[in-house]
Amino acid sequence: MLLDIQVTAHQPLALGVRPAGTAPVQTQHHIPGSVLRGALAAAWIRDHGLPNKVPTPLRREFIALFESDTVYGPLFATGSGIVPLSVRRCKYRRCAGVHPDDAFDDHSSPYCSSCRGPLTAGRGGVEFFGGAGGDLVVQRTHLEIDDKEQVASEGDLFTRRALTHRDQNGDERQFHGRITPADDLPEAAAHWLSQRRSLRLGGRRGTSGGVTYSTATASPRLPQTGRRVALRLVAPAILTDTSGLPLDLADRDRLREALDAKLSCVLETRIAKVARVWARRERVGGWHAASNLPKPVELAVSAGSVLLLTFEEPPAPDALLVLEGRGIGLRRNEGFGALETATSPWIPPGWTPPDGRVAEEASTGEAVMDPADSYALMLYRSGHSAWFIDQLRPYVEQRAAGNPPHDALLERSRLRNLPGELRRDIQDLLLRTTPDTLDRTLARLAALHRLTVDEEQSS
Repeated sequence: MLLDIQVTAHQPLALGVRPAGTAPVQTQHHIPGSVLRGALAAAWIRDHGLPNKVPTPLRREFIALFESDTVYGPLFATGSGIVPLSVRRCKYRRCAGVHPDDAFDDHSSPYCSSCRGPLTAGRGGVEFFGGAGGDLVVQRTHLEIDDKEQVASEGDLFTRRALTHRDQNGDERQFHGRITPADDLPEAAAHWLSQRRSLRLGGRRGTSGGVTYSTATASPRLPQTGRRVALRLVAPAILTDTSGLPLDLADRDRLREALDAKLSCVLETRIAKVARVWARRERVGGWHAASNLPKPVELAVSAGSVLLLTFEEPPAPDALLVLEGRGIGLRRNEGFGALETATSPWIPPGWTPPDGRVAEEASTGEAVMDPADSYALMLYRSGHSAWFIDQLRPYVEQRAAGNPPHDALLERSRLRNLPGELRRDIQDLLLRTTPDTLDRTLARLAALHRLTVDEEQSS
């Protein structure tokens, strides 16, 4: 069973990041799973009492909820997400086009497809897309004056930033995520976890952090599968070898062996190799409220990191779904190790072609993308979208009039240096698609191009 989580913020959220010197205390732009877990644990204690002072059945319920295999994933605001490190975008952010994902775009250009400027890899931070962010943070200075000295008390003058609880439209910001209950979670604990309730998240809970928590039983779509699968971390992951030491991500063979051993209980097929790794490191810790002691500091692989795996046989889609709910690494019940699987290039959260998506039901009963969407995205990413719009119009008219297909367009000087795979895809579009698909492709490509131009002008 999976639980879809929705959190509606009523007050700013002070989701603090470890302070750096005398700089203002920064805030996360999402709700980490550890924060959600801590808030729910505090709510359980308010409802039932301290775990060491309640009857044994209730103590077991607490352990099953917060100290067992129940996994609390991160919550992201609507229109936000983590940009994987494998994705390269315009270095100077002069445009908002769709940019290549090196995990799947084998022949991507080093230049932006929209402004032709240089591309640079992301850093794994949470970003808002399509204007969904608005004013993201509020800044408050906290000050306590010493009555005797009439100066700020030692350590009591600081500035804290908090994530605003209003989006660009003035509505209360909503966050979405997932909880994966343990298989042996008692029915009473599962019922308690699914109840709607008010919570306090983050720091400064006397004046901020008020949210409403609600759940729904998830009916997730099975992820796509293939021989090549990317694991995209959406939370830091603590990956260790058999001796408990941090994994060396540069040693692909040992990394493959370690991942194969860790994932064998979830995926029935074996990992053939670790094709590529895009990763950053960070140190993660935490605070154990029950004992009032710091948690151990671990060396973790940062959120946004990508592990591109090649399998001997495509993993079963339902096994990938279990892996997404379970995560990888240590301390998963504290919010670490959450991930997404992917078999295609990354696109921003909530992004769809402006014309919408035409889908048809496959034999499995799942929706599949209209080929026109795929062809339009392929032409858009080539960096020649405006040129293709002008050149395809007469060709579409010729095909609609009954003329036979041809690929003379590929002989134009602009396309002579295209990578072989991209050239074959364009040839397939010109020779093997119907006039109707060509017409839809042109319409979607024009809509994508207009969207980029509008975003450039608005920025």
